[in-house]
Amino acid sequence: MKKSHKKEASPLQMEQARKRLRESSQRYGKLSLSTGETFLQFLYTFESMAAHLSCQTRQKGLTRAGLNVLAILRSSEGKGCQHNQISRLLLVSRANITGVVNSLIRQGLVERDYDRKDRRVCIARITRKGEAFLDSFLPDYHAVIESVFSRLSVEDKRTFNRLMEKLRNAIDGSKDQGSI
Repeated sequence: MKKSHKKEASPLQMEQARKRLRESSQRYGKLSLSTGETFLQFLYTFESMAAHLSCQTRQKGLTRAGLNVLAILRSSEGKGCQHNQISRLLLVSRANITGVVNSLIRQGLVERDYDRKDRRVCIARITRKGEAFLDSFLPDYHAVIESVFSRLSVEDKRTFNRLMEKLRNAIDGSKDQGSI
């Protein structure tokens, strides 16, 4: 029997979370129950999907961050990317990217060059082995994602995408206003 790596909220966990939301809302205000529940559903869904996809990458000796770095480097069409470019694209620190790239180098999937004019500038490039890895791994990975989203209609996906974009715009607007 295959071990499940699901990180799924049980009905009991959801009910406990709703109880905490009600208590927090009554005590502090500023958060409606519907907003709080939407937030929790979003977080639980994200964590569940992230755990599911992490299981897929771990089986091949990679992290999701490592897979994302490989995909970014492949899209650079052989030019490679500086670590700071990768960190901006993945919304993580440059130090985290350095660790991920070091791991990919040890696996032979990535190589690192230094800028001839400024040795402080590191450029990561995908290797042939990295390309071959993506070619063998991504079809199954994409099938897993397709399977998960297959329960949504095309219109559901369009609605979901519009809502996620609207939410990201709200987050960006909140950052611009200096809120938390």
